[in-house]
Amino acid sequence: MRTIVVVVSLLIGFVGSARAQKLTEAEVADLRAEVASMTTAFERGEPDELIERTYPALYELAGGQEAYATAVRQAVEQLRQTGITFVDSQVGTPTQLYPAGDEEVCFVPRTSMVEIQGKKFKSTTFMVAIRNKGGKEWKYLDGAGLIKNPDYLYRFLPDLQRGIELPPNGVEPL
Repeated sequence: MRTIVVVVSLLIGFVGSARAQKLTEAEVADLRAEVASMTTAFERGEPDELIERTYPALYELAGGQEAYATAVRQAVEQLRQTGITFVDSQVGTPTQLYPAGDEEVCFVPRTSMVEIQGKKFKSTTFMVAIRNKGGKEWKYLDGAGLIKNPDYLYRFLPDLQRGIELPPNGVEPL
């Protein structure tokens, strides 16, 4: 009986550690800097950095990388034409790493304040950061798209464990 308790305890410890790992301080700093850089460029009307760092599965959903790039550039132009002004952006601390098959995932919270026709809104969302296990290069999905379609996360990352608590995601008037 004692042997069974020890084996079960070891298995629980192994499964728990396999589910989530901490990022190093350098990885946290790099992720925050990358997300801030992409966000700042996008807010200036320059979407190329975001397009380059987008998780490739999203390209497929959009009909290919060129179709995705065209759609993002059109969205940036629409934002400009509607007079949306980005007032402030902040990038939070990334979550722990979660395994997703041959990849690993974390979530990087971010908050933006925008002004539209004199009214301010706060957008609280996150970027999904994805890399090959042990890799250095991150690709990203914008968590804002998961507000209406949360199941897309598992469509892109079918091996990601279910029930992970995601950072807040929504828009509120100020």
